[in-house]
Amino acid sequence: MIEISVKAGHAHKQRDDAVIIPLLEGRKLTESGKTLQQETGKTLPSFLRKFDLSGKFGELATLYDVEGTFSQRVVLLGVGDEKKLSLQKLRALAAKVARELDKSGARDVSFYLPELMVRGTVIAERVQAIAEGIWLGLYSFEKYKSKKEEDKRALRSVTIMVASRRDLDDAGAAVSRARAVAVGTNFARDLANEPGNVCTPEFLGDQAAALSHKKLKVTVMDKAAIEVAGFTALLAVNQGSAKEPRFIVLEYNGGKKSEAPVALVGKGLTFDAGGISIKPGAQMDEMKFDMCGSATVLGIFRSITELDLPINLLGVIPATENLLGAAAYKPGDIITSYKGITIEVLNTDAEGRIILSDALAYAAERKPAEIIDFATLTGACVIALGGQASGLLGTGEKLKKSLMLSGDYTYDRVWELPMFEEYQEQIKSEIADIKNIGGREAGTITAACFLSRFVDDIPWAHLDIAGTAWNMKGTDISAKGATGAGVRLVVDYLSRKPC
Repeated sequence: MIEISVKAGHAHKQRDDAVIIPLLEGRKLTESGKTLQQETGKTLPSFLRKFDLSGKFGELATLYDVEGTFSQRVVLLGVGDEKKLSLQKLRALAAKVARELDKSGARDVSFYLPELMVRGTVIAERVQAIAEGIWLGLYSFEKYKSKKEEDKRALRSVTIMVASRRDLDDAGAAVSRARAVAVGTNFARDLANEPGNVCTPEFLGDQAAALSHKKLKVTVMDKAAIEVAGFTALLAVNQGSAKEPRFIVLEYNGGKKSEAPVALVGKGLTFDAGGISIKPGAQMDEMKFDMCGSATVLGIFRSITELDLPINLLGVIPATENLLGAAAYKPGDIITSYKGITIEVLNTDAEGRIILSDALAYAAERKPAEIIDFATLTGACVIALGGQASGLLGTGEKLKKSLMLSGDYTYDRVWELPMFEEYQEQIKSEIADIKNIGGREAGTITAACFLSRFVDDIPWAHLDIAGTAWNMKGTDISAKGATGAGVRLVVDYLSRKPC
């Protein structure tokens, strides 16, 4: 990751490869721009007229060797109407200009974006958003490219400029928070972007075990240990794969010993062909992303250990492939889960909820204060919400409301769907306790109804991230591929919990 620091000072005195100055809609300069204009005479106004810059959001233009400055170039960044700015727009602006500078060969640059006024925010929040945008926007996954751009002079450091030295302590702490969030998010992205022949259940277990912190304990169960423990639903889904499953348990003890942990449960389908109910061939390669729920959990743990938060966390990840081997489980099979609830399998491609049944029951057995699960669970959620928000369902009303607030704040957004009692009727089985699909109607909701049978009376929130976990077009702050959905959301939520 590039280095990001904070500093107070005027733009014309910076000795960087580039100084980034905001330009408001209507060609209006902010304070840093006005000061720079005073030192450079008519240079900036004439430049604005010559290149017809209006300050439109995302507009970008570079002026080289400006007389009266020490920087190699001055970059004018259009930010639009200041009244319409948000923290997410700051992230997007920072990501955009960081990517452009990275391509241009600039190595050390200064950003004057914190001076922009975002309604209802303090400078530390704006600095954190800018730092997040830079680190998240510069992310790329090029591990398997054989030809490297060895001669590229990539961006090396960014200095985020604040107006007063009095703001330096708060701004520095904000950068540290942003770094922890970005580290966890990009770790989740890395895991999810790995190909299925690399990111196997064993690999996922090794990545979890490699997380290091004095307050963290990681247990990775192999197939033999899973059999002894009785995670029979996970074993059933694993039957068609030559790769052994893993059951991963993470325990972070940063809070009081008497304090019940928050349990985070993540679906770890490292590749999902659908089993006997095989998926269509088109875009099946993207089913390597079916473990994004587990990547989110590991990403959150990575961020929380970086922040050293004073909380207790329990992480549970069931990991397997869902393939078509000779021993694969079949439509019509009946599985007895870890909790003892029997499951009639009507579609082997609805396997995520089956392996989560064991993980949720195990988590509930540990008596956590609340449970949050993450799963790329249903295509129905993609149809309902697209890629703009994760589906939110569950039984913990206070928990759900808090997640919605954190979603709005981080722009890692969620949208609640109902779980009326009538929906439970759709998963009733004639020959078992429940069946693993409830028909075409309300597919996301009936999947959550299935999961609800395994969480007891513990406050629980289910996040269906099927539409948000990856984006093959990329977003303002994410390259094509995995997005790390859920990490920023839940790290913010956990950071706000009273100690």
